[in-house]
Amino acid sequence: MRFFFDNNLSPHIAHAMRELSGTLANVSEVVHLTDRYRRSAPDIEWVRGLDADGPWVVLSVDRFKKCGGAEREALRSSGHTVFLLESQWLKQTFWLQSERMVRWWPQIVAQAGLVERGAFVVPWHHSSKSKFTAVRL
Repeated sequence: MRFFFDNNLSPHIAHAMRELSGTLANVSEVVHLTDRYRRSAPDIEWVRGLDADGPWVVLSVDRFKKCGGAEREALRSSGHTVFLLESQWLKQTFWLQSERMVRWWPQIVAQAGLVERGAFVVPWHHSSKSKFTAVRL
């Protein structure tokens, strides 16, 4: 599986997840938007760009509501699996986001391996009973 972190998440967190995933056989690549596209690339550009070598697992805090729904439609038709982090993630410091991503990462990888596509909300709070909520893009 290949994971793509949107620009609203730190490239440092994406790269840390890449390094921490080195022992996971089912994770072949973890990249941040800025590894492949310019920082200001519109969502529709990178979503369509990922289609060329997809499918990907996309992580974002965005709700993809710009451009009159074109981004959501592009994601729906792409076949990518999307994990939408609750907006509370953006209210936290870099270090708290990092700690929480490390806690959620095994569940994100496991869930991504169970589905071919879909969208799921990743809550900020994490416990042994925490679950994703499936949503429609």
